Amino acid sequence: MTTLSSPPPSPLLDRSSSGGSSSSHMPHIPLSVSNVANLFVKMRRHRSKAKSHHIESTSGDAPQTHPSLEGAASVERIPLEKNETFVCRDGVDATKLLRAIRGALLEKAQTLGGNVLVDERWSCTICGPRHRSDGTFRVYIHYSANAARSAKRDPQRPVALEKARGVPGLMTILNRLD
Repeated sequence: MTTLSSPPPSPLLDRSSSGGSSSSHMPHIPLSVSNVANLFVKMRRHRSKAKSHHIESTSGDAPQTHPSLEGAASVERIPLEKNETFVCRDGVDATKLLRAIRGALLEKAQTLGGNVLVDERWSCTICGPRHRSDGTFRVYIHYSANAARSAKRDPQRPVALEKARGVPGLMTILNRLD
């Protein structure tokens, strides 16, 4: 006659019932509504503290003008501002995105009678693919400047471009939202 043995004991029960003082063992927490609610509160606090998947860079606190245009631009100025959101994959080249937005602002300045941008300021926030299954990055750029007239040529380059931080890789722009 064959005897049937009972299944082996659960390894989870063995760990919690071992009673050892080792710090690697998790204490048994009874599952109740209050414990689950506390867990959600802790997770929310942790998520708000940990923005490690965000990369932020800025040109600085004050607006800047290219050194070649200092004192060479007209006093009459027209404020311009642009906010853009890009959806990129495989990497983010923030310098290229900043150049594209500055180019669009310069075109707008030319339609308004200006030929240079002064008092420039930008900020760039890259949100990583941490919570997106498709692995895309969302890039939020705010660029502001004043359009002016000058006898000198526009440098065709954003100010403080060396401060721009990106994500290494070959960037593919999937979408550009205004």
